[in-house]
Amino acid sequence: MWDFDTECSEVLRRTPTIKSFRFSIRAKNVRFRAGQFFYMDILVAGEKARHHFSFSNSPAERGYLEFTKRITASAYSQALDALKPGDWAHLSGPEGEFTLSRKWKKLAFLSGGIGITPLRSMMRYSLDKGLDYDIVLLYGNSSYEEIAFREELEAMERATPRLRVVHVLIAPPPGWRGKVGRIDSALMAEVIPDYRERLFYISGPPRMVMSLEDQLLALGLPQEQVKRDSFIGYE
Repeated sequence: MWDFDTECSEVLRRTPTIKSFRFSIRAKNVRFRAGQFFYMDILVAGEKARHHFSFSNSPAERGYLEFTKRITASAYSQALDALKPGDWAHLSGPEGEFTLSRKWKKLAFLSGGIGITPLRSMMRYSLDKGLDYDIVLLYGNSSYEEIAFREELEAMERATPRLRVVHVLIAPPPGWRGKVGRIDSALMAEVIPDYRERLFYISGPPRMVMSLEDQLLALGLPQEQVKRDSFIGYE
């Protein structure tokens, strides 16, 4: 475990409503596993306030810690939106078991919106380290503009035949040739025909996570083949 004061080093705009926040590492032996989360304190109206976030960077991306968040109307989120390089923060962690399997090599990732963050960490790490995972990502979003890490996902998919990315949009732009609607069991079976051979990771808002798990179970997948990470506060 690590625990230290630090400062924001960079803020990156990912979509019209999503930002990534990077922080300098101000302690020794700061390690984490792809898919884990940490706690962060910032000042909200002059008082310390704490929230937990999944890492969106890979352990192989050194020199900073990063999380990515959709900006909402909450006081904490608004304080984050105002955060700028040099501003104080306190970080502690890591925690969580939503991490790459040591047993399964064929994986399927199901995600919606900002739930992509721990999955991005795992995909980036797998690619950077040349790991032999075979990954299919089924990623749902409201619109094309709100696909977080879209260009990077496309680049990672081009870089290895072991990663396949399928986008699903509720309101697609004109000329869209991808999947439309919401992720359901029929789409899972179509896009991932070997789903019985894969370990599934579901990440996103709680209701979405529960719904997708129910649909996987309806396909006959054992519960032991499903890992889940619910992003509370994004209903």
